Amino acid sequence: MYRFKYYGDPQDYALSTAPQYYRNRDAQRTETLGLPNDVMYTAAVEPKFTELLFQHIGLKIVITTTVGKLVGTLDDVSTDHATLDVLGKKHHIRLCEIVYFEIAKESSL
Repeated sequence: MYRFKYYGDPQDYALSTAPQYYRNRDAQRTETLGLPNDVMYTAAVEPKFTELLFQHIGLKIVITTTVGKLVGTLDDVSTDHATLDVLGKKHHIRLCEIVYFEIAKESSL
């Protein structure tokens, strides 16, 4: 009795007007995944600055970084970081973040 009547263009009732794309299932990847062969890692090294830090190992110094100041005993210097002992806790500070350092005065201890 109540039959559905279809009026208008059939495209008006389509779910999606975007064209359908199908993947070709026969296509296979021919490349092999792996690490590149010729990789060279570099680090910016400032030899004079590092040499000066080496001369202050074991002394109380103030290191000013881009974030703030740290006061402690210089424990170790590596190619990319310095280790500062602050109240028994070791802080590893990247050399590229150090703005300057100086010997700590007695008042800042």
